[in-house]
Amino acid sequence: MARDIADIQQEMVDTVQADETLNMKLTSTSKTALWRLTTYVVATAIWMLETLYDELVALVNSILATQKTHNLYWYAEKAKEFQYGYALVPDTDYYETIDEDAQIVSHAAVDEIAGKLFMKVAKDVNGELAPLSTADPDELTPFEQYILKVKDAGVVVNIVSDVGDDLRLVLDIYYDPLVLNENGELLTDPGQIPAEDTIKTFISGLPFNGEFIPANLVDALQATTGIDIPEIRTVDTKYAANDWQPVYGKVVPNAGYLTISDENLTINYIANVRN
Repeated sequence: MARDIADIQQEMVDTVQADETLNMKLTSTSKTALWRLTTYVVATAIWMLETLYDELVALVNSILATQKTHNLYWYAEKAKEFQYGYALVPDTDYYETIDEDAQIVSHAAVDEIAGKLFMKVAKDVNGELAPLSTADPDELTPFEQYILKVKDAGVVVNIVSDVGDDLRLVLDIYYDPLVLNENGELLTDPGQIPAEDTIKTFISGLPFNGEFIPANLVDALQATTGIDIPEIRTVDTKYAANDWQPVYGKVVPNAGYLTISDENLTINYIANVRN
């Protein structure tokens, strides 16, 4: 991991000061001394090089993870390579030509549970996640057939492509009355409701098949304009037609992502009046 510039420079300064010959010649202790400025320039160059090395290592690790054949990452990448309306080259797991416009699966994640693979997939519709359609046009059936052809023999793959799990939130928001009104709107721009914007942005920004951690949402709200104290009273999720389930600490959505409607978001605004 790249070191801080200050740490690199200090190591150089310590080395100079520990050297009897250099220490006798480079006697100035001023921060603007030429020799100290030189160490800063060199430290900055070293920091840039170490940062580039970090990025290279991350890139190589990412490539190795996705190209290691037949692991979970490989299955997820194969799901994204699906091209709606195209046939595979006979007896292979690839297409003759690549048409990115036909690659409708934008998000995919694969877990292994009890020896079976569970593949969650979704597409992007105007910037929002959505399931592969099962009506006209039927996108899910061709995708299922594609997975049957590219998967390993004997491997069971259960495909999940559903609307996002419903999220239900009840919060108390103690707000600054100098910034927000009783409806949570900015006094300077009543059309803006910072708490709602933060919540929806936080939910839409979660990694696909990633954990939803209510405590992290509280942190995001704490940093929102006009909000002094955010407190989540209750948080529940519901998958498909199942019952609501309370969230304790964290939850991974069954569909891979969450959605929240206005009717499932209850915010009680309380003025944080200081006496």
